[in-house]
Amino acid sequence: MNHVLDLKRILQDASVKNVLILPHNMPDGDTLGSCIGMYHLVKQFGKEGYIVLNDGIPSNLLFLFENVAKCLTTEQVKDITFDACIAVDCGETKLFEDRLALYQSGRFTINIDHHKTNSFYGQFNIIDSEASSTGEIVYMLYEAMACPINPVIAEAIFAAIVTDTGSFRYSNTRPVTFSICRTLQETGFDFNRLNVEIFQNKTYEKLLLLNKVFETLKLKRDGKIAVIKLSQELMVQLNLNEYDTDGIVEFVRDIKGVEVVVFIRYIGDTAHKVSMRSKYDFDVSEIALKFKGGGHKKAAGFKMDQPIDVIESLVVDAIWAALN
Repeated sequence: MNHVLDLKRILQDASVKNVLILPHNMPDGDTLGSCIGMYHLVKQFGKEGYIVLNDGIPSNLLFLFENVAKCLTTEQVKDITFDACIAVDCGETKLFEDRLALYQSGRFTINIDHHKTNSFYGQFNIIDSEASSTGEIVYMLYEAMACPINPVIAEAIFAAIVTDTGSFRYSNTRPVTFSICRTLQETGFDFNRLNVEIFQNKTYEKLLLLNKVFETLKLKRDGKIAVIKLSQELMVQLNLNEYDTDGIVEFVRDIKGVEVVVFIRYIGDTAHKVSMRSKYDFDVSEIALKFKGGGHKKAAGFKMDQPIDVIESLVVDAIWAALN
């Protein structure tokens, strides 16, 4: 958590007017909730905050943007000069490469993240790989800077934490995580609505997808590795967007005997995205690093420009070698 005081100094600097806040591409609850938290934090210092994202927002997280904070595209902010630029929940710059030039244009670049594979690319890096989520770090920033948290802020940070901990089921959840969430809930945001919006509003298309993708499920290497695949053909057949696949890999992890899940999904041309999850102590981030990716010990991924069956073979072999 180095550079917290540097961030406070930057936000107190009268010459700093406009602050860029960047979530990662294909955003999830942690990056979006944390960005909203940072948006409100910089406003408390009298700065203008701009959350900039060229991707869409998952439908189950749109409710977070009903109050003040909005996502803008690079085109919408092309005439703004940013004094400070903050990347949120991004382990490396390729996760926002479409906005990298914008990030690097700031006088100050800040990197706030909890991934252990973070490359420390900012001038100021606020990294805590022990934190359950970047949302947890954002909460700590509010505490360190003695800034109040209202229900709108609390809702966003809670959403960041609850999604990245798998509703507190993942091993990144620690005692302080529960303490933080209790404090957030006590602000009085609509706790029931948050849970319904995030977890209980799955589309009909999403359920169709689950059925089709489960048909591709294969157990490999004594049943310890599970592989599921979403090909270009299936994406077109079901008319799916990238966010309809969120959460699929977690279902497969629940299979008894499975230690690692590999989900390979078509993303365009010959490129595929690989998402991995582990159940016990296996570190999938080490596998991701071998393929120029990154992430957490139990949740990591990478992109590869190869046919889907080639990727399956390479990844399964790498995981099996590490398991043994």
